Formats: sequence, C-alpha cells, structure tokens
Amino acid sequence: MKNYKVEFDIDGNTYSQEMIEAFEFERNKHVLHEMIYLGAEITDNGKSLSYTDIDFLSKPDAARLNLETKVKLGTDKLLELYKDEIIKTDKMWKAIIADYKEGDPYQPCIAHMKVTGVTMDDLGEGLMLAMAGHDSSLAANPEHYGHVMTEKVPAGFEGMGMFGGPNLMRIMFAPDIKIPLDIPEDYLPFTIGYSQLGDGTDMHTLAAHYIKETDEGIEMLLTCCFPQGTPKELVDGHKIHLASEFLGLVKIAAEQL
Repeated sequence: MKNYKVEFDIDGNTYSQEMIEAFEFERNKHVLHEMIYLGAEITDNGKSLSYTDIDFLSKPDAARLNLETKVKLGTDKLLELYKDEIIKTDKMWKAIIADYKEGDPYQPCIAHMKVTGVTMDDLGEGLMLAMAGHDSSLAANPEHYGHVMTEKVPAGFEGMGMFGGPNLMRIMFAPDIKIPLDIPEDYLPFTIGYSQLGDGTDMHTLAAHYIKETDEGIEMLLTCCFPQGTPKELVDGHKIHLASEFLGLVKIAAEQL
C-alpha cells in the first residue's frame, strides 16, 4: 500500500482527510439506521442489532457493517427496500426541474482535492485493479447502493448531497458538452457528462471532474452544476459527497499499489 495524504478545499475552507472521514462515520450510521427503519435486519457476528445499537458502533465497524449489509442484501433487495424513497426522490427532482429553461444559470458545486504521494498513473492503475472487485463502488461512499440497468442503460443507485433518499441516476458521458465553470488550463478532463433519472428524465445536472499532476502527486477539481431549483442543502452536501467519494477511490487505489 502506498503512503498518501489527502486534503480538500471547499468554499475556501480546508477539510482534512480525518474531517471527511468524520462525515462518513455519520453517514454510515445514517444508512444503517435507515435500513433498519425500512425493515432490514442488520447483524454482526450472528447478533441482530437494534436501531439504537448503531449509535454505539466504532467508525470502522459502522463502515464495515454498511458495506457487508449491502453486499449481503444485494441490489434487488435494496431496490425493494428503498422503493418508496426512490419514488419520493424522483418526485423531488421532477419538481426541481419543472420550471427549468434552457440557458438558466446553474448552482456550482466544487470541491478541490490535493493528493500527496499518489500519481496520475498510480490512480489509473489502482482504480483498474480496484474496479475488478464488485464491492469497490459500494466502498467508495456510504451512500452508494449499487448499479442497475434501466432500459438497457446503466444507472447508479445512490444518494446525492446527503439530502433526501437515494434514487437511480444515469450518468451520460458527454466529453464535448459545455461546462459553465472557469477551469484552469493546466487541468485535464477526467470525466464529463450529465445526469438522467432512471426513467430517462433529464435532471439538467452536469458533472465534470478534472485532474492535473503535481510534483507531490495530483490535484483534482470535482464539480457539478445543479439547476436553480435545487435545495442549497443538497448542493452544499454534495460537495462533501464528492470529497468522500474521491477520497474513497484514492484509498482503494492506494491499497492496490
């Protein structure tokens, strides 16, 4: 495993790796609480855990149980468990975009990540190795639940912005679309696209992540552009979600090298 250090700048505030991991701890417990509330059984070493037992878990145990429970249930059972949450979240998004007009300004969502000790080649090689394991996406963020096919189009099953519930989102890769952000010229595009709901409805939400190599490692600009009707709490929460997700990917990559 490679030694590395990760830190973030979000809205001019510095977030250490430990601070992002503190958010992850709370979100791991949130997901476990939610699954129990929705009717799932959470077990650890053969013992069934209650809603309040979750509050006594350590940070590593909360992360482990979140991942183990999702793997044990599988995507189909998770979709059934969260079906009402998915419907509510889809309704929320359709309300958000109801008044959207082409050319409307977006709400920017940006997290700057600085990684010391991991190069661009390391990240690519490590992620290729990590993605060969079916649990890698689930492990990258507490609110990742899996991938499904929607009308022959792959969709992520996840929460967005630590707000509302999870839903199905198609990430449509489109490297030529215009992103309304000022990105420094020394950054290279890592991935660019837009989001649709599972039924194909355009969410009018853009995602674009950029990367550059430095003497110490790499830096990334993790960005999304949300329509004006999006709750500010979701936009701000998604900055932390992006930081958590890409911290998770760096961890997964570093563990492979």
